[in-house]
Amino acid sequence: MTACLRRRRAGNVWLAWLTCAFVAAIFGALRAADAVPSSNTITASLEYQEAGYSVVNWGVSVTTQATPFKKEPAVSGRVIRGVLNFGGAASNSIPFLWQRDAGKLALDLNRNGDLTDDPSGEFSTHMTAPGRVEMFPGVHMVFDTPSGKCQALVDLSLYDYTQQPLCFCAVHSFWQGRVTLQGRDWQAGVVPNGLTQSKPFENCRLLLRPWNERTAPFSADDGSLACVSFSRNLFLDGHAYQVDSIARAENGGAKLALQFTEKSVTLGEVNVAGQFIQRLELPGGPYLVVLDRPAGIVKIPVGTYDPPNVHLEKNGVAANCVPSQQGGGSRISAGGKTPVVVDVGGPLTNSVSVVRQGQDLVLNYRLVGAGGETYKMANTDSTKPPGFVISKNGRKLASGAFEFG
Repeated sequence: MTACLRRRRAGNVWLAWLTCAFVAAIFGALRAADAVPSSNTITASLEYQEAGYSVVNWGVSVTTQATPFKKEPAVSGRVIRGVLNFGGAASNSIPFLWQRDAGKLALDLNRNGDLTDDPSGEFSTHMTAPGRVEMFPGVHMVFDTPSGKCQALVDLSLYDYTQQPLCFCAVHSFWQGRVTLQGRDWQAGVVPNGLTQSKPFENCRLLLRPWNERTAPFSADDGSLACVSFSRNLFLDGHAYQVDSIARAENGGAKLALQFTEKSVTLGEVNVAGQFIQRLELPGGPYLVVLDRPAGIVKIPVGTYDPPNVHLEKNGVAANCVPSQQGGGSRISAGGKTPVVVDVGGPLTNSVSVVRQGQDLVLNYRLVGAGGETYKMANTDSTKPPGFVISKNGRKLASGAFEFG
């Protein structure tokens, strides 16, 4: 967060949007031959689930066209025609007609070139005044996959800022089920996140949290670590597993499952020194390590790991640290004679750095953890940003509030 004493500096904050191959990339890459069940294999059958909140956000490739479709509704004002490219099979692309001035969107959900014969493909923006950005909620889509048809519920947001329109997709559906590991019940699931056919699980997210938390809203993007990176090698709750995904056709649709096969691994020790850690994720090692409420000496598979992702909670207040977004942090090794100190977590400290730029003083705010890592508060109220006061000899010289940037 940055504040300038002479002038306010504002900027648009854009999330980098992901090109998605959508559901076909998940199910097309799931093969029963990849997973061979054994006596210590636990299978979680996953069911399609819709939520009243978005679980992940995608960017969708848009191809525009000037030629009208063979049959389309009567139009007025500015009209944008084209195809939304969700990836996978060509049949998964959806023709669309956006009447921006009227705040209307027609989708050819049955892909027959007729944008008038599908009542479920007509949408109106929820905006009170249609404009260059419009959001169309509650879009149900069906996609072809090698394992059968599967569905998704999304909110589509269309942007007409440039010569090439943009489309963003807030996904309200995922796949989840119940699995019991070492006597403990978990909610396990899959959240697709911009998958590609060549590396089907490269960007997929694994939903993994205690079963009694299953009704709480979650997001793959919020840093809470309810979702972690998908890895076939998972270390959870003190045990190592090989995780496999399988899919099969059932009644014309796709059926997905996760298999957890326990593995024997050599363990080393690390010393987690911080406080208030609700969940800690160690990526980049031989296993994806997920630790819930770690404190002091903990055992993990021997190896070297990237800096940890951390979710903190205390008295209902939460904060998150994702070092990969900060471009820093040191790798962590487990297996030496002396446990390496993992110095992350609370207590958190408010920190402000001051830099002179010409005649201006620029104040940069950071929320700093025990090891100097930067945290962001979860569910921050943007209407109440942190403030500052500059005083000299008890006399206030200036005050203000920080801006996001």
